[in-house]
Amino acid sequence: MVNGAILGITLLLPSATGQAFAQQELHREAIDNAYRDWVDATNAKDLTRWASFLAPDPLFLPPNHPALRGELAVRDFYARSFADSRFSLKCRQERVEVAEAQDMAWSTGSCEATFTGSDGEAARGSSKWAKVWIRLPNGDWKCKLNSWSLNGTSEGGD
Repeated sequence: MVNGAILGITLLLPSATGQAFAQQELHREAIDNAYRDWVDATNAKDLTRWASFLAPDPLFLPPNHPALRGELAVRDFYARSFADSRFSLKCRQERVEVAEAQDMAWSTGSCEATFTGSDGEAARGSSKWAKVWIRLPNGDWKCKLNSWSLNGTSEGGD
């Protein structure tokens, strides 16, 4: 009977592993979709829709700026960017890794920003970023932590 039990467990293992992989792929796809919609909300300068992608009590770490703790601080920071008529982002989420427990993930990517520079003229900048996502009880993925660094001397970010 022991050999039969081991055989049964061995036969179930690939199926369970395949199901876990399929679930992780579904979560990666959900995060990719959420990020694409988030960038769309950014470029539409729709702060309410943009903020809907934030997890409760988010932490954002912009370069050369104090940490932004909580939704109000994050929204205030982005409201200034959205007020710039030239502000837009072209971003790519390049990698998404989902934790084994499937309740947290991290992603990395890059952005090209257009904005009004300190001289009042159109400017461009680029950044690379990392985000931590959490899965809420309703299954939605939201951004809990966002940190980015500028490439070169640009002002733009994600």
